Amino acid sequence: MQQDLWKQPVTELSALMARKALSPVELLQMYSERQERLNPALNAIVAFDHDGALAAAKAAEARMLAGARLGPLDGVPVTVKDNLFVRGMPATWGSRLFADHRPEQDDLVVARLRAAGALIVGKTNTPELALASHTDNLVFGKTRNPWDLALTPGGSSGGAVAAVAAGLAPLAIGTDAGGSIRRPAGYTGLVGLRPSTGRIARCYGFPALAHDFQVIGPAARTVEDLYALLRAVAGADARDRASLAFAGDVLPAVLPAAPRLRIRYIPAIGTHPIDAPIRAAIARAAQQLAALGHQVAEGAAPFDPDEIDRIRAVLSGAAVARVVSVHDGWRERVGRSVAEWTDNGLQLSAVDHVRALDALNALRVRVAGAFDTVDVLLTASSTAMPWPVEQPFPPQIDGRAAGARASGLFSGFVNAAGLPAISVPVTPSGAALPIGMQLIGAYGAELQLLQVAHEYEQAHPWAERWPAFAG
Repeated sequence: MQQDLWKQPVTELSALMARKALSPVELLQMYSERQERLNPALNAIVAFDHDGALAAAKAAEARMLAGARLGPLDGVPVTVKDNLFVRGMPATWGSRLFADHRPEQDDLVVARLRAAGALIVGKTNTPELALASHTDNLVFGKTRNPWDLALTPGGSSGGAVAAVAAGLAPLAIGTDAGGSIRRPAGYTGLVGLRPSTGRIARCYGFPALAHDFQVIGPAARTVEDLYALLRAVAGADARDRASLAFAGDVLPAVLPAAPRLRIRYIPAIGTHPIDAPIRAAIARAAQQLAALGHQVAEGAAPFDPDEIDRIRAVLSGAAVARVVSVHDGWRERVGRSVAEWTDNGLQLSAVDHVRALDALNALRVRVAGAFDTVDVLLTASSTAMPWPVEQPFPPQIDGRAAGARASGLFSGFVNAAGLPAISVPVTPSGAALPIGMQLIGAYGAELQLLQVAHEYEQAHPWAERWPAFAG
């Protein structure tokens, strides 16, 4: 087997299998050995399906030998976040309330992965109910950042990104309700996409905890790898009415060249703090995009982060309360943060909830208009560098005391507005830790974001950088 095969992008692994130069069974074994050796220190993957993955790998190998591969993901290992349903595997949602839960049905995204021939190797860790910006829970404990095991990879898709960043699997499926893919991708040097609401249909799973803010999304080491994963799982399904916005919308097999775009660079919002290395790295990335021929101009954010937080507090508070409070003895079975969400939610009225929905609808109208004069918004993926794994959020940002939502200054409005956004690694200024740049598009503009992200990645590659932990 080729040395350091785990460092190869999925596009190359798939090409090797297409030429019958790589066995899916051997590829799975290589990743399994890395998982056994590295995962105990990382705690990224919390449940494995060795038998199911091996059976799928053998089937993929038979198709390969017969010249009948199902597509670019046939025989490629993928992880799935532990808040999504995979038939017969644990779906604990990071909570003791669901510690024994084993769904009997795949969610649509998992069914599509299986149909594409992907090998579902395991479930990745998430904070309780996927509500936090770091990954820790009372069922499985903390997930660590492979770039520095003393730091968090963020959340709530922390296990998903940590596994890919350490080379335990080449692809991951996570979820994003307020930056849960994009911020962790930025902390670990990955590409992470929050698709438009409805782009990836979903049907079976846990109840929504933030209206329609949460979507399923992919994470990978390169834009091309992420795009291959997106194409395999995207698409409409009549059981998800939001997805019908994309009925007949077929993503091309190959990413076209990027058009020249009007990009609004948003360096800050008011006096909200941003860590200095991030400010410098994103400012340089804006200059690099301009050098590629895009029209980049500094401008203001088309949203008020405080308004986003108020809307989310009501919608999520009510939803968490309705899920948690039906369980006997729930207060002794959940973490402090979830208990606070539940207590707050139980104090809300139906009128509070409807008023929050009214504010949300008005926000969506305003934000849609922002794209009349620009194509893409450019921000940092997070305002904070990764922080100590023991702490639920960064205690300080740029030397100033920070609250629980401060690191998500630029990410939450994307979910509230239902927009697509991608985090792409940029070259950090004199720092060893990764930093992510966020590109935000109009509803349905994933292809445009992926085009410019790919162009930037080609001009300023990152994927060959690996944390020392990965070996």
